[in-house]
Amino acid sequence: MRLIARFCFVALSLAALLSSPAMAARRKALGVVLQTDRARLDRANAVVGADIYSCDSLETDESGGLRARVGSGQIYLSASSAAALEDDVSAIQVLAIRGTVGFSTSVLGEITVRTPAGIVRGTGAQAAGQVTFTGPRELVISAIRGDLLLDNGGELRTIPEGKSATVTFEDNLDPGCHDEAAADQQPQHPLVRHKIGFYIIATAAVAVPSYLLWRNTTESNTQPPK
Repeated sequence: MRLIARFCFVALSLAALLSSPAMAARRKALGVVLQTDRARLDRANAVVGADIYSCDSLETDESGGLRARVGSGQIYLSASSAAALEDDVSAIQVLAIRGTVGFSTSVLGEITVRTPAGIVRGTGAQAAGQVTFTGPRELVISAIRGDLLLDNGGELRTIPEGKSATVTFEDNLDPGCHDEAAADQQPQHPLVRHKIGFYIIATAAVAVPSYLLWRNTTESNTQPPK
């Protein structure tokens, strides 16, 4: 009986330690909700000011939307969209799952977007763009500000500013989200080249309201005095 009681005490003590604020503080917030309308964060209703942690699911309803601060940049989910954030050591990576996911950044390489066809990133410090799923094996990448790169396992394709690219793919990259706690500070996604189709469209097809993507570089975070 004493052995059983001692085992129970140790188990309860370990559970209390793991749930303590000191342990919880080790989990780093990757973003914060700035604006939400019929959207969910980790399967609960999203609220302004809520922290977004690695692999928390972000989803919007048919007429919803969600905007979040990620580092010095922002991401935006249009209606009927889903995404998640990952800490990929050198950047915060947005895992685009469905719908339309937009991003803007003023720091080179701070935000990248992982899609089934490869990694999307800006070529310069000032970059804004979006990824829209248009079919089960097709997506459109739009460069709203600055040129974008699609990195397909080291094979680079450029989308010039103001243009879009239709991209088709046969096989998905690893669609799962990898929690930072299990990453052991190592790169999470090895370079794997997949067969894709890549076609530049004359004009960028922008679905995400552009002012939401530009606010991080054109507006101050502080409120003017009344």
